[in-house]
Amino acid sequence: MPELKMITMSDVRRRRIAYLWEPYIALGSLSLILGNGGTGKSWLSLAIASAVTKGEALPGDDSALPPSHVIVQNTENDIETVISHRLDILGADCSKIHSIDVSEEPLSLTDERIEAAIRRYDAKAFVCDPIQAHLSANISMNRAESIRPAFMHLAKVAERTNCAIILVGHLNKSRVVAQYKGLGSVDIVNAVPSVLYLGVTDSAAGIRAVVHGKSNFAEQGASQSFRLSKKDGFEWLGECDAVIDDVISGDSTGRMSKLEIASEFLRDILAEEAMDSVELSALAEEHGIRMATLKRAKENIGVEAKKVAGRWRTSLRA
Repeated sequence: MPELKMITMSDVRRRRIAYLWEPYIALGSLSLILGNGGTGKSWLSLAIASAVTKGEALPGDDSALPPSHVIVQNTENDIETVISHRLDILGADCSKIHSIDVSEEPLSLTDERIEAAIRRYDAKAFVCDPIQAHLSANISMNRAESIRPAFMHLAKVAERTNCAIILVGHLNKSRVVAQYKGLGSVDIVNAVPSVLYLGVTDSAAGIRAVVHGKSNFAEQGASQSFRLSKKDGFEWLGECDAVIDDVISGDSTGRMSKLEIASEFLRDILAEEAMDSVELSALAEEHGIRMATLKRAKENIGVEAKKVAGRWRTSLRA
């Protein structure tokens, strides 16, 4: 039995929360930006990074840090042809934006180079875009016991360096409550103190909305909007009335049945590979899907289970 150690609340050092963007993104903590593909997640993260390098206040925040360094790790867009051009459009001080060279060794969430890079430049923000591309082979987004240690490690890095670590992730396709919209285990959302949801609210005008869906440190901030256009690039528009349902579903019409939700859940999870059947059932329960509904959904879309090395694995039927 390990030695019993106790903490008395009167002895705990009080730490005031400081912000990169109040109340949306705290220093010394993790924040999460979730959105569907093509909604402008990378643009948003680069707009935040650009403001930090120039010491500019972000929308809804009256204060700003002095011009500071930022680390940006983006695996979905090329540095030379996309990222650098977007930063130029945003007017960023590119001498203060850096990226860890991963040409010889991929970067994972638990990589020691993250803390080393933050400390080298005293960076106030670290952008990881997207989460999925920065998971090592032994980490599964669909398993809470797998993803939780990686996030705990990253949270400690943020705390030690007083850096805002901003994680960017995709939403799954099923229209369920916001907590369950992030790809993988709900622990991804549960483990992060602040979560921003991003979506298109007016496709014709190129308008997006950022909705503060979760905040452990303060009241949720007002929704903010911005426009993406070929002419002007990125443009902040100010506060808006968007709510989570406006940005996570892609439309405001109707609601899916429980069977449809479970069916889309299975298609998303099993799209690329088979999954351990016990783990699949546990993940479905995390997402609020009852076992009876899951069973009907399996019959609905056609899945099969095969025993491999003594364990049942479920996959989409070919």
